[in-house]
Amino acid sequence: MTEKIEDIAAAAPYDTGDDSLYSRLGGLYGISAAVDNLVDRLYVNQFGNANPKVAEFHEQQGHAGFKFLVTAWSIQETGGPAIYRGRDMRASHAHLNVTAREFDMGRTEIKTSLYQLNVPEREFDEFMAIIDSYEDMVVGG
Repeated sequence: MTEKIEDIAAAAPYDTGDDSLYSRLGGLYGISAAVDNLVDRLYVNQFGNANPKVAEFHEQQGHAGFKFLVTAWSIQETGGPAIYRGRDMRASHAHLNVTAREFDMGRTEIKTSLYQLNVPEREFDEFMAIIDSYEDMVVGG
């Protein structure tokens, strides 16, 4: 079944009115703002781009598509509509040979983006717990 962007957008309102992390982060628009900030930071992070595989990925892939994938993944992981159609985290990162230090750098950039958007502590902690739960899938491929 092919989904249309209008259907995806309609399924991902700004605020669902429930207590999901997705809703408390501002839904589609709140999560998109955080991802927009984050991806811009990741693409210029010198430490992350010192990994030749990461630098090559950043060179070959545009910001827009990556922002879409990260936004869709974040929406789904926080209790919003299941719209992520990318590979799982292990498959997505296997070719990058991400180290524990590089994962920590990514974690720091995520925290910085959330801080800059004044995400409340409860939501901050819940989102970071999601990120931390994927460390074993991302590090080392």
